[in-house]
Amino acid sequence: MLPHAPLLPAHTAGPRHHATARALLAWTLTASLVACGGGTQDTVTTANPEPAPSPVQPTTPTPTPVPAPTPTPTPTPTPTPTPTPTPTPTPTPAPTPAPAPAPAPAPAPAPAPAPAPAPAPAPAPAPAPASPVALNVRVQGLGLGGTLKLGHGSATLDATLNQPYTFTPQVAAGAPLDLRVVAQPAGQACAVSNAAPATVPADGAPVFVRCLYTSAAHLTLPETLPNAALAVSFGLRDIAYPGIAYESRPGVVGGIFPYEYRIKSFTLGGVAQSTSGVSLDWRRGTVRFTPASEGTYVLTLEIKDSGAAQKALEQSFTIQSTASRFLFVDPNGTDASGRGTRAAPYKTLAYALANSTPDQAIVLRKGTYLPGNIKVYDNKAKQFLAYPDEVVTLNFNKANNISVGSDIAPAVRIEGFDITGVTQWGIVSDPSKAGLVIRHVRFLDGQATNNGENPAFIHGWGDSGPAWRHKFLIQDNDFGPYVGNGYATTLFDAGQSLIENNQLNLGKVYGGFHDKDNSQYNTYRENYIAFSDANRTTMGIQVSAQDNSANVHIHHNLIVNAGIHLGMQCWQTTCIMLNHDVHHNTVVKHGINLGLGPIQPNSAGTRISHNIISNGNVSPYSGFSCQGRPAGLATQLAVTANLIESSHTLAFKDSECTGNDMTWAVWQGTYGFDTTTSGSTVTGTSTLTGSGPGTGLPAGDTRRTRRGHQYP
Repeated sequence: MLPHAPLLPAHTAGPRHHATARALLAWTLTASLVACGGGTQDTVTTANPEPAPSPVQPTTPTPTPVPAPTPTPTPTPTPTPTPTPTPTPTPTPAPTPAPAPAPAPAPAPAPAPAPAPAPAPAPAPAPAPASPVALNVRVQGLGLGGTLKLGHGSATLDATLNQPYTFTPQVAAGAPLDLRVVAQPAGQACAVSNAAPATVPADGAPVFVRCLYTSAAHLTLPETLPNAALAVSFGLRDIAYPGIAYESRPGVVGGIFPYEYRIKSFTLGGVAQSTSGVSLDWRRGTVRFTPASEGTYVLTLEIKDSGAAQKALEQSFTIQSTASRFLFVDPNGTDASGRGTRAAPYKTLAYALANSTPDQAIVLRKGTYLPGNIKVYDNKAKQFLAYPDEVVTLNFNKANNISVGSDIAPAVRIEGFDITGVTQWGIVSDPSKAGLVIRHVRFLDGQATNNGENPAFIHGWGDSGPAWRHKFLIQDNDFGPYVGNGYATTLFDAGQSLIENNQLNLGKVYGGFHDKDNSQYNTYRENYIAFSDANRTTMGIQVSAQDNSANVHIHHNLIVNAGIHLGMQCWQTTCIMLNHDVHHNTVVKHGINLGLGPIQPNSAGTRISHNIISNGNVSPYSGFSCQGRPAGLATQLAVTANLIESSHTLAFKDSECTGNDMTWAVWQGTYGFDTTTSGSTVTGTSTLTGSGPGTGLPAGDTRRTRRGHQYP
């Protein structure tokens, strides 16, 4: 808005106006003298002082002065005739002088000249254009082997894993967000989160992009064991907050993988609701919606497998939408009584936990926390969640961890965090009989302090006795570098656990997943485990069976520069390994290693089928460590329908000696393993394409679904 113009001062008479007034006065005096008989003599005028200017008054018309009428002289009477005297002359009456004219009105003062305008201020220098900033993105739900192309400004990038990505600077902070999906994997739909900001964040906060599988034609995969009945081992999270996005995923086992998920019904308080606002991943069963109000939602899903004789299961999940079951924590909050709400959060996780009840969940807002040691028991809150679309970092400061000791429902949940500063263990279960869900956690870094005490990001503590003590759902996590002889997980006494859709990039360590002792009914499925050429290891997935192992299922994993190792610590003849099914895995630059466990006298049921082992000039199988070859080997193992891409002359290499080396003639001819009639193919040429998570059979290859981890 422009400034107000200054008021101009009242006009005052200038010199030119005063001269005019003096001329008028002189003319008036001269006229008066002539009228009075003053002749033509020069008129002498007396100068009058200049009157002070008076304020300008509103203009009123000055009436024209009317001159007084000249009186008519009285006529002289006619005299009576008498002797004529000398007449007395009648004096001529003096003419009545004309009234002096009214003085001329004072001329209106001349307007004063407008004040000179103030000089315009020197223009401020134009601000330097804001520097472009990087745009950070986080991808979730991308299928293994898929490529998502994202665009921002003129730049694009390819996302191949569920992890953070960064666009090089394109525009300044606060500029309109131009993040878009350029191309998405076949069979998936990807989109920028509905909660994404409208502009590029100034603080570097990432924008989330999520993918989900869409419905497709039914697949039929080969029948593989165990092929048990479909079962929901882990349900959906049972509470939601009104108005905040809810996301959860069940843990399903049994049947023939992969699965199909469909919504059968969705109700609130028993009243049917539209499912248009409910997102469901057709392959993984991930559910996402925002509850509009408080109340009891019931979501019923139909789950089907990919067997020729298709199995089906309907399962209803009850989700209570209520604000009272949630506590909130924010780095800018306050630890005080009466707080903990979304509007008035606590400041620290420790305070929130101490003031919680067992049925509550604690939600952390974005920021970095130094939580100290977090001990989770059945008498306080057992569910810990990051706020949707926010990055919450727990820094254990190389001294702390989360320790879980829970026997009763609900399951403990740790979801959505970045965890850094891990020393020895990040999350410890001791025990978690009702379940421990670890989902969407990014383990950024870890370091062993005692290599002999099973270092790992996740550790399940051991105990004596045949019963299992831990039930894990380890799902959709990202495991980063670990320094030392560690693993992503080291589990003792774990049972009925599901480890699926995780990413491992651990660096130089012993191995990936280590199911060490007393494993029972555990499943390792659709994980991506990668090591560099320099850090190659036999132990991508390791089932050591230190104190027996039974009914472990390993399938549809992609393992690069690492192998699958069974029975490494099952040394005693009393040790037993029963029913270990290894199928539909793709193992690159390594193989399958068999320790003594599968061939101990009472062991049986190790089945290896429908895998791809592509390792160049390396034998695809190894193990036994100088031990004698058991007479019952052909009945203890079943090795069929695999694609072997190896040019090595040995099918099986003794891991330490040469006594158990087996040529292909022995492997196939003597024991009947990997024969052509069983469906196996042995070739020295690789048909795999791609690299990293994109490694696999080329698109359109008819062997997909029948060999290796891929399926359309």
